[in-house]
Amino acid sequence: MLLKLLVFPGFLFLFLCALFFDWVDRRIIARFQGRVGPPWYQPLADLLKLLAKEDILPTGVRRLTAAVLPMVSLAAVLTAGVYVPVANISIASFEGDLIVVLFLLSIPALAYFLAGWISPGVYSVLGGSRALLQYFSYEVPFLMALAGPAILSGSWCIMEIVAYQAQTIWSAWMLPLGFLLALIGLIGKLKRDPLDIPKAKSEVVAGSLTEFSGRKLALWHLTMNIQTVVGIFLLVNLFFGQSSIIGVLPTFLSFGLKALGILLLLAAASALYARLRIDQLATLGWRVLAPLALLQILAATWIGG
Repeated sequence: MLLKLLVFPGFLFLFLCALFFDWVDRRIIARFQGRVGPPWYQPLADLLKLLAKEDILPTGVRRLTAAVLPMVSLAAVLTAGVYVPVANISIASFEGDLIVVLFLLSIPALAYFLAGWISPGVYSVLGGSRALLQYFSYEVPFLMALAGPAILSGSWCIMEIVAYQAQTIWSAWMLPLGFLLALIGLIGKLKRDPLDIPKAKSEVVAGSLTEFSGRKLALWHLTMNIQTVVGIFLLVNLFFGQSSIIGVLPTFLSFGLKALGILLLLAAASALYARLRIDQLATLGWRVLAPLALLQILAATWIGG
């Protein structure tokens, strides 16, 4: 158990996947934009560079709170990764672990909002306000979209949802709308283009993280990268679990190909679509995504029944 927790599929594996996914993501976006992209060691070099830089905070910021927020966020996503299976290998599994994972993945968004409000800078406060409004816009459709596979399988255990797809087909085939909504919700949760509204460089510099530097900023970036890995792994398990469609491949290889496929979709969305305004996102979330998410829940209930 200790080996699983610390090495595979635990913390060390998540850390290495975070660096690898960050490099692949940047390379794909660079190719879309006609650039070469960074070398394979660039994410690690960026992390080490930030860890070595001087940690400066402006006057008036509560230093204890500024230090605790990135650590709590990192601990939350690492704990969520404990309950997300990797190639049918799970460190801990129980009925309702999906609910726990969704709760843990919401903590970094709330901590990001607080990081903006404890800073005296205008850009930080504005970024925090945008982060909270964006959270309420995407979170409800995201939760309802991930509830679809749980309703189909009749269980809120991720391993049970994966096992159910081994007896039928992928949930993405039965609930394609749910997968699309979950993908959009994941983009909003990760604050990626075109939903990078809270940290838009051309508008609010870096949003809530404008006043952060050094080790604290490194922890924030590491949290976002690991959250990307956990979110992609969660979507793979819920919508592309065990299935005979690619059963000829080894389990770990097929799991990795599915994860890279979702990463490709995220990178393509970042490269092809322009940033939305915050009012456009709120309108899209409550007038379009939420009704569609409710519709796919009704479809999942009908199919499961």
